[in-house]
Amino acid sequence: MGFEQLFEPARLLTFFFIMIRLGGIFFTAPIFSSAVLTPQVRMLLTIMVALVLMPFVTPLTVTDPNVLWIILTAFKEVLIGVIIGAMTGLLFSALQLGGYLVDYQMGFSMVSVMDPTSNASVSFTGQVYNILATLIYLAVNGHHIFLRAVSQSFEFLPLAAFQFNPEGVMFVISTFAKVFIVAMQITAPVFIALMITNAVMGVMARLVPQINLMVVGFPVKIGIGAIMLILSMQFFYIAFEKVMFEYFRQIKKFFEIMGV
Repeated sequence: MGFEQLFEPARLLTFFFIMIRLGGIFFTAPIFSSAVLTPQVRMLLTIMVALVLMPFVTPLTVTDPNVLWIILTAFKEVLIGVIIGAMTGLLFSALQLGGYLVDYQMGFSMVSVMDPTSNASVSFTGQVYNILATLIYLAVNGHHIFLRAVSQSFEFLPLAAFQFNPEGVMFVISTFAKVFIVAMQITAPVFIALMITNAVMGVMARLVPQINLMVVGFPVKIGIGAIMLILSMQFFYIAFEKVMFEYFRQIKKFFEIMGV
């Protein structure tokens, strides 16, 4: 396809809607939505990927589109992109939630660090999990798999053909509801160890009232939490990779449910 064909009304409208969907994805998906990337860089990335996908996307056949149809179609394309990006971002949200739960058990609930990718304050352990997950995500070519899923979205969900499906809406809601479960699956070793530590310290406080748990308990929980965090790192890669590929399968299932 030459650049002169791009300026045909039908193809120009097709290119516009491809950009709209990709914009919703790149501004919400992990890695691509990082605050390190300026909006100008993300916009340039959106245009470049749209140009690459343009020859493989079925062009629209609308001859006389009206303003209302363009606005509604653009809204639906943005919604598709946001859902795809947000479903992938749930993995990292679950890690930050799990890190906060671990910090709460360790007594670090008031400790926070600045996340440079979102410019938000997050828990210390959550940031450790987030950095490790990002490295694993890139190491296993998760961004390549994600881009492949983005290209497949135009096959399952053609442009301007998306229809709201109650089954698909419930599927997205149920996927978002699994964030807490994913957080517990990944942080289970540290979280369970700290829960057991708190239970043991509670029993000791009843058996030996002379022990000042405010003085003894805090360093004990920090020590056990740090040791378990280090020991669980060898299993973190296995757990996160398994959950990550499961979420990619969930995205594909969403395409199949909402496909026409």
